[in-house]
Amino acid sequence: ISSALVVGSRAGHGSRMSAPMMANVADTLATMQGPDLYWEEIGPLQDPPKEESDFKEYDTFSTFLAACQQHGIDLNQPDITVLAPGNVACEQFSAVSGPLTKEVCAYHVIKGVVNADQLASAALTTLEGSTITYRRMFRKDFLDNAFCGQPSSPPRTSYCANVKADNGLIHGLNEVIYPGWSESSGGYGSEGDAATRA
Repeated sequence: ISSALVVGSRAGHGSRMSAPMMANVADTLATMQGPDLYWEEIGPLQDPPKEESDFKEYDTFSTFLAACQQHGIDLNQPDITVLAPGNVACEQFSAVSGPLTKEVCAYHVIKGVVNADQLASAALTTLEGSTITYRRMFRKDFLDNAFCGQPSSPPRTSYCANVKADNGLIHGLNEVIYPGWSESSGGYGSEGDAATRA
């Protein structure tokens, strides 16, 4: 004998709850907060003055998303890992190297779902066709010249890792990466970098 109060009709044998749906990578990037930004050296120049370590705003990924859309890079395909640079990183890259090209955008998409803790051992083959170089230095995971998925305390900017989407994962980068990078090409931390030769 049951003493529970039953309201409504009994569930039928054929009814089943559908799996919860998240957004795909593109939609997730369009709505999530990017890296946290601080006033840095321009803080004291504000009216009223701000501390360099005061929070300014969150960056977004709109520049990267627009470039991917313009060049036909499909961020909705299944089983991908997207290495997402924020708008500030895209602006810095564009100031030196020009706008994001199709090759550069495709280089930010790894074939397969790769968690941050698998970066050192996984094949980091991109949609562009090249392979990204993984290095561990300065207590950070570097992918070519950029560090990836780095949590920090203010006033240092944090970059996300393992953000889940329906079709894969997203890891944040502090810089735009590009095909053809090598440790000997003079990138940050490479043999050609003046800071490491001192």
